[in-house]
Amino acid sequence: MRAHSRRLAVVLCVLLSLLTLAAGGVFHAAYLRPAYLRVVEGQEFDLSSGFSLSGAFVADPPDSLLINRTAGSSISVTPTRTGRARVEFRLFNAVAVRRFVVDVVPELRVALGGHSIGILLASHGVRVIGLYPVIGIDGGRYMPARDAGLAVGDAILTVAGREVSDPVELETAVNQSASVRAAVPLSIMREGKEREVVVEAVPTDSGFRIGVYVRDNAAGVGTLTFWHPTNLRFGALGHLVTDSQTGKEVPITDGRIVAARVAGIDAGAVGRPGEKIGTFAGPRDNVGVIEVNSAIGIYGRLTTPLANSAYPQPIPVALATSVHEGPAEIFTVISGSAIERFRVDIIKVARQTRPSGKGMVIRVVDPRLIERTGGIVQGMSGSPIVQDGKLVGAVTHVFVSDPTRGYAVFAEYMLDAAGIPKEQSESLP
Repeated sequence: MRAHSRRLAVVLCVLLSLLTLAAGGVFHAAYLRPAYLRVVEGQEFDLSSGFSLSGAFVADPPDSLLINRTAGSSISVTPTRTGRARVEFRLFNAVAVRRFVVDVVPELRVALGGHSIGILLASHGVRVIGLYPVIGIDGGRYMPARDAGLAVGDAILTVAGREVSDPVELETAVNQSASVRAAVPLSIMREGKEREVVVEAVPTDSGFRIGVYVRDNAAGVGTLTFWHPTNLRFGALGHLVTDSQTGKEVPITDGRIVAARVAGIDAGAVGRPGEKIGTFAGPRDNVGVIEVNSAIGIYGRLTTPLANSAYPQPIPVALATSVHEGPAEIFTVISGSAIERFRVDIIKVARQTRPSGKGMVIRVVDPRLIERTGGIVQGMSGSPIVQDGKLVGAVTHVFVSDPTRGYAVFAEYMLDAAGIPKEQSESLP
């Protein structure tokens, strides 16, 4: 009986030892898995070992990070040059128990936006939003557009070689072409590819018709967030451009941003978002070319620099990790084309693992803006947010339940989407 008890005790001790070793291995592996950080050259930051026992931080390369001071398990570090550095915390200066990979990037400065812009999905053309039967003068019922292969979402670029940019121009061009020959040649864009179709226009009591509902390429009014003073790359809007009827992503082919004016404000209220009432003339007011339509904004290149009297000098861009709760300002237009600044509070900061348009929650606290607009309204999307003298993000969405609150995207992610860090690094000697 005693021998059995001793054997059982030995077995239990062995099992306990194995479990302890396994748990320690998992714990050790978890801590040795490096944590990735992105910091700005010359900007002090802190690292923590997570241990209260004595040890030492070791950097590789040794001269890449300057250790300023140590406080318990934390150190204050200043990166001395750009590039990647690896840091280990070694327990008793011997055993590595914590690792970090630190990407040091140069400080980026951009010109601040705040300008109202109109968004054109293409430089010319009209978008097909529906097909309908045409009743001819003979009383017959025809579907000329459908029979020619046109579909919802197509962009009609030209009619008999003539460019069209709005529904009136399309109607005029169809009538002029069909009065000579009923078979009307159209150049269309579908899924990024241009093709030719021929539509048999139907004579009606009110002229020739091809049976399409169309609208121009205007996607509405938004706000420019930033542009780079050297390469003129810009970011705007902070969210995807979608179809107002389907909610789906809209393909942007040869899209443009154009100068816009705010003619009025439809103030928001609980349960009903407000909006800027914007006006713009169209392609002749072009200020930039859209190259990318992404979940966190539209990006491209300006055709000419844009002045901002409210913030004339380039502004540093904050990394997402340095954004904090507290006071900030947004820059936007609420009348004409004058950019104004308004006070907001950043009330929540999400530590995201991937870019999205909901990295921050902001609240409008400026009484003048609340009086004029009710808070955040449609058309403010892209309005830059400045905190501690740095561009930290852009407004993206309004809370329907509370128009004084809304979401924002981090500026760091927008610059990545614009390709600015890559272009800047490639231009460095």
